[in-house]
Amino acid sequence: MTAIPAVRGGNPNLDATRFDVAIVGGGINGASAAQHLAAAGFRVLVVEQGDFANGATARSSRLLHCGLRHLAPGSNSLGSLRPDRLLSALAAAQHDMLARDELVAAIPSRLRRINICLPIYTDDAYAPWQMDAAFALLRTLSPRGVSLDYRRYAPDRMQQVPIAAWLREPQSLRSVAVFSEYLFDWPERIALDALFDARRMGAELRNYTRVERLRRTGADDRWQLLLQTPGGETEVSAQIVLNLAGAWVDELVVRAGARIPARCSGIKGVHIALRLPAEFSDWGLFAYNSIGEPLYCLPFRDIHYVGLTRRPYRDAPGEVAANDEEIDWMIAELKRCLPRLDPTRADILYSWAGINPLTHDTSQPLGSREIKLHDLARDGLPGMLALTGGPIITHRRVARRLVAEVTKRLSPSGEMRTATLIETAPGDGPTKPEANGFGVDLEEARRCALEETPRNLTDLLMRRLGVGWNADQGLAAARPVAEAVAAEFGWSQEDVDSQLDAYARHLKTARRRPEK
Repeated sequence: MTAIPAVRGGNPNLDATRFDVAIVGGGINGASAAQHLAAAGFRVLVVEQGDFANGATARSSRLLHCGLRHLAPGSNSLGSLRPDRLLSALAAAQHDMLARDELVAAIPSRLRRINICLPIYTDDAYAPWQMDAAFALLRTLSPRGVSLDYRRYAPDRMQQVPIAAWLREPQSLRSVAVFSEYLFDWPERIALDALFDARRMGAELRNYTRVERLRRTGADDRWQLLLQTPGGETEVSAQIVLNLAGAWVDELVVRAGARIPARCSGIKGVHIALRLPAEFSDWGLFAYNSIGEPLYCLPFRDIHYVGLTRRPYRDAPGEVAANDEEIDWMIAELKRCLPRLDPTRADILYSWAGINPLTHDTSQPLGSREIKLHDLARDGLPGMLALTGGPIITHRRVARRLVAEVTKRLSPSGEMRTATLIETAPGDGPTKPEANGFGVDLEEARRCALEETPRNLTDLLMRRLGVGWNADQGLAAARPVAEAVAAEFGWSQEDVDSQLDAYARHLKTARRRPEK
């Protein structure tokens, strides 16, 4: 089968190239860091062992959190008498609120506003007045920011909430809180936009490129990185390495020759997607599951998805998927919260799973949500910084922090440039509904194939075009897209069929439906 060229634009041969900063990890944090560093004048390399934005970025709950999770019961923060935990919770909540304000202003077409319903029951760990106080506190943390549009409904006003009639145990329902939130649609595209803007400013991007070895040379005090690319091995050097590899953070440290305590706690999260009744259109649910952890039911395009599980993941990071036991658990939890739905395995359109790279904390078995930047110089790796706990919402704030840390250690080798951090024109992105019936602009598909370094049809459908998240997972568009890009990449009809088979296998494994 004819392969898609590894590099379109930039320098195809990196051997012996010297960079200011090498970023390992092409997710949302690596992408934003590359964009900001390139704008600051640094010569940047980004390497990603799979496709860009195919890790935690693509597998999150896609929710632009307002910070409520840091104040919620069970968060081990506000409920604690320890002042340090209280201050940490307030700082994290403010961090989320300010990041929310920034993204809503900067990239509105990549976000979708929804209503979230939060039921309050007689046996809950919080009272209605405490919910009022939590949202009042959030508002004070960002008084001039995007409105939360918070309101609360007593039992005699439930008819004003379209999904209230579907909630469990109406006789125990004290109140229903409603607030406005935003979903990312889709975060992979946000990361890709940042990466290609970084490339416009001189950064070199390499997906499907694995860092086999890192070593510090004494001669010029630089990092040497041995890379395994689709075209073979190559070696480059960089003054500073940013370890933004997500769930692979600790593995990269090992490849650098260090044996240090874990920095990352990988937590497996599972989501399921299904159709809900018309009353749920533009409405989501935030509730607590049977073990007291958050459960989300969120509207996405013309379907809803439900998540998530939170289980320690101790296997080697890689392609993960939801198993039948996990899917059944999610179905049961949804049925518990919305019993009238009575969902079954047959209702599941698809599932997905990912590894959330939280910060390792011996006092918290499921890891800490603290966004932590680790200076590994004290562990014998000078010039290497590692990030843990960086969610999608704060990627720009994290990037600015990384620029500040790099600038403390190194002067940029080039001139400052202007990054495209705010949308210059409105638009819905490349997957606008078209008269062709499958919702993809084929000219845009060709552009993505030529300019955005995909290696296969799956990269195009899932991340460059985003149709893999539709109810049919892009199956209607798959053949037209494959045939549209075939001429550009020299695919024969056999190659097209092979790409379609590979995409179907991807859906069957990584996006699997449960056995019936």
